[in-house]
Amino acid sequence: MTPTNKLTIKDDKVVYEQDPQNMWTLDIDKIKFIGEYTTSAGPLADDWFFVFADTVDQWWQAPTLAVDHEQFWKQLGEKLNCEIAPGLFASTNWANRVIYPKSLDGQELFLVVKAEANPKTFWQKLFGSDDNDEHLELTDNVKQLFK
Repeated sequence: MTPTNKLTIKDDKVVYEQDPQNMWTLDIDKIKFIGEYTTSAGPLADDWFFVFADTVDQWWQAPTLAVDHEQFWKQLGEKLNCEIAPGLFASTNWANRVIYPKSLDGQELFLVVKAEANPKTFWQKLFGSDDNDEHLELTDNVKQLFK
């Protein structure tokens, strides 16, 4: 089975289809934010992603390679009554920003939160632990969109 890997707009919904068994849909009128982020994983792996959310505790993402940029962003902007313009195309390191709503355009979307080390063994206590327990959290400004 060949992967589809398409981000499209169908019937007032954003639809991402990685393949017929792996897809998500999101009602455009329920979108609270759209963001983008880049990593240093490229060029051998996807390194630029778009993020969409309608609830504070779950968001959906799609890689940039799934997007027909000219058509998708124009169509989505028309439905949201504003211009949507991704801007991290030249980034080769970790970067992130909000691209919708316009009131937060360009502001940071995520914070990288590192959990406090919790060494369990004698050796971890002596030499430290190489646990890399990091996760992403929405910034306070973005969290305010859900109140």
